[in-house]
Amino acid sequence: MAKILLWISAVLLAVFVIKTQYLTSKTYEPFVAGCVSSGNASQEQCECLSDYVHKRYSDLEVRAIMDNRLGDELSQTKVEQDIRQGSQVCANP
Repeated sequence: MAKILLWISAVLLAVFVIKTQYLTSKTYEPFVAGCVSSGNASQEQCECLSDYVHKRYSDLEVRAIMDNRLGDELSQTKVEQDIRQGSQVCANP
């Protein structure tokens, strides 16, 4: 019985470590902070926009967007369109 509880504890610890270290977004808060610092949107609107963007792009893609490192013109146009649509959706959350 003790071995089973030990294994369950080990598995739960592994799940916790993986979830906290690898599955959390590292760009969510910086994206919101950058949005709020622009002075054109409220905290709630920026959180809404961040949710909108993070549903459509991975953390690496969001980091590239924030660093303005977009590949070709087509992807830049797509990002601009998504940001525009997200801003409209989040104008009145």
